[in-house]
Amino acid sequence: MSMKLFDTTLRDGTQREGVSLTAEDKARIARELDSLGIHYIEAGFPASNPKDLEFFEGFDDASLCYAKLVAFTRARRPNGRAEDDPAVTLLPSLSAPVACIVAKSWKLHVEKVLRTTPEENLESVRDTVAYLAGKEVIFDAEHYFDGFRDDPAYALAVLRAAAEAGATTLVLCDTNGGTLPTELKAVVARTVLEFPDVEVGIHTHNDSGCGVANALVAVESGA
Repeated sequence: MSMKLFDTTLRDGTQREGVSLTAEDKARIARELDSLGIHYIEAGFPASNPKDLEFFEGFDDASLCYAKLVAFTRARRPNGRAEDDPAVTLLPSLSAPVACIVAKSWKLHVEKVLRTTPEENLESVRDTVAYLAGKEVIFDAEHYFDGFRDDPAYALAVLRAAAEAGATTLVLCDTNGGTLPTELKAVVARTVLEFPDVEVGIHTHNDSGCGVANALVAVESGA
């Protein structure tokens, strides 16, 4: 089995209370992560954070020996176009060779948070992934396990939209951190069967204390 490690210290890690990293801090941490042999380093959300943009504009990713630098963004706004959305159009100008796109995979959030239709959400995913096709695209399916529990066909349709548009990896996110290992393992196994030609990744949160266990059973199931 081949397994790749995707480190989110420089994005998710900076959301913790009391943590504030400068661009220089991020550069030092990125080099330390690279020295450990990490495969992907998600270094921030440049469209939403000026310090993250400063880091991406000033850091030479060619200085990394092992890791690929990843820039994070969201899918384009509903009823718009990727080519008009600054959160999307910023990424091609950055030297980071990998883009990580997050989008909703739970109908509840599509309709109540984004206030759009399930069909428009799928189009947003397709449009954004296709626009960034010049980079390696990793797709983060936010609240995937909640979405799968609610409507498996739609959660899988979101992944399919990303894969058909060119995403190389589909990451299943337990964003609430509330899925227990037995259920998570079954959902991952089903998802892996649906996408035999695309990498499937796992991103578990630890709200219920199951983050490590969930990651391990996901790998056992093919993530």
